[in-house]
Amino acid sequence: MAQNVSHQSPSKVLAVFVYDGVRLGSITSSGPVDPHSPLIYSPYRRREVWRLLSYMLVHVGWVHLTTNMVVQLLVGLPLELVHKWWRVGVVYLCGVLLGSLATSVLDPRVYLAGASGGVYALLAAHLADLVLNWAQMELALVRLGLLLLLASTDIGVAIYNRYATGPDQKVAYTAHLAGAVAGLLIGHVALRNLRLLRWERVLWWISLVTFLLLVLIMAVFNAAAPDGYYPEQEV
Repeated sequence: MAQNVSHQSPSKVLAVFVYDGVRLGSITSSGPVDPHSPLIYSPYRRREVWRLLSYMLVHVGWVHLTTNMVVQLLVGLPLELVHKWWRVGVVYLCGVLLGSLATSVLDPRVYLAGASGGVYALLAAHLADLVLNWAQMELALVRLGLLLLLASTDIGVAIYNRYATGPDQKVAYTAHLAGAVAGLLIGHVALRNLRLLRWERVLWWISLVTFLLLVLIMAVFNAAAPDGYYPEQEV
């Protein structure tokens, strides 16, 4: 039986969240979150490479969890109806991966928890879908306007929260932006093209090579960064 990414992912994330809540003794709007969790991305444990993906299973409170689940369903289900669950799953995981790598390189002293990189990848994949299938899509211009409005509003809020809130409420917006970049690039690669044109073949290769180069460059930097770039002692 075919699995549905937008249905299955929230259920797994919810199970992890409830488990953490029971283990830590509380479930609140801003917790639980355990900086020593084996799943969370930690700049002190960046060589534990599974954390580059597993952080998507950890959330900072039920508000964070609910927001990600609702948005994931809203933007993921329409894509799955046209492009199948496995294509959407590839986009989602690529967004999670590039989100953590970009944060590690560009914002090297923050933790990561949540699926926002994957959610933003799905959001940007809608833009890739518009590029690939504009002529075959109804109300394409309206859809584009709604996407740009939603993305710009959320990015603005994330940037504000990153710099204007207290130290315990920092949002790693770099993961959001990098997830969107991954969704746009891999969306051109993984999503169905209803009418393939010659220039779109070129775009397919450019998108794939660009994504792979970004991952490679960030992974190499992560492994060979100069002394002092990353924190060395966990506090």
